Amino acid sequence: MSEMVRFSFALNARMQSFLDVRDALQCLEQARINGDYYAWLHAACDLRASLLGDLGRKTAVSEIVAILGVLQEELIRLAQEHPELCESIRSASNRIEGHMTSLQGGLSSAQNELVQDALLVNYYNAQKKQDLLGHRRCLPQSLPAIWTRHHERTETLREALQPLYETIVDMDNMLNDYVQWQYRTAHEGSDKITPDRQHQYGLLVVGLPVEQVATGIVPDMSGNHLAIRIRFQQWPPRAPAVDVSDAIDYAYMLVPVA
Repeated sequence: MSEMVRFSFALNARMQSFLDVRDALQCLEQARINGDYYAWLHAACDLRASLLGDLGRKTAVSEIVAILGVLQEELIRLAQEHPELCESIRSASNRIEGHMTSLQGGLSSAQNELVQDALLVNYYNAQKKQDLLGHRRCLPQSLPAIWTRHHERTETLREALQPLYETIVDMDNMLNDYVQWQYRTAHEGSDKITPDRQHQYGLLVVGLPVEQVATGIVPDMSGNHLAIRIRFQQWPPRAPAVDVSDAIDYAYMLVPVA
């Protein structure tokens, strides 16, 4: 298949915590690069909910460390089954050990940035009151001027988050390269995947070609580690979403890291 867009579906709460942090960090970095102040604020507040626990979420760092521990155990098992890969597996295991050590030391500096910065605090409080643009705080009027001096704010937070950035990027690469793609067809736009019950899976990744996603085709995934339903929808411009009735070829991988 050509270059693919990867859609991740967590099969347990621990993996969902990882995905929440991964997506928030990706959005935060993209917003920093583009100088998009609303996107940066929104991503920072979402990350705060994950790191400090809010909006029904557990604190994510302990969940991420637990996944790292499972990954390390899986690598040890793989090394026993594939001695020829011992050197690369040992290198990956050492990286995981380093990530666990850096995160177990805590992210107090990043957490302080997220709870003490006045702009973030005000936007976070506005979100909790369903004031999505911060009208009551006059954020639409003040943000363009405040953002002209944003460099210190964004760079300080990015530096404090660096251990987490490195961990999440490495984990994401490992999880997405852990098993090979398998291929299926969703007849009439719908399919059902039944994972092998002899294994514990924590993550489903569905892949679609970029050009297909560009037409508005996206998967809607639901279920758990016993059965996963995939329904493909199309999101056309200026029109409601519609269920796809054609056959959709897609790639997927079930990652046995729970």
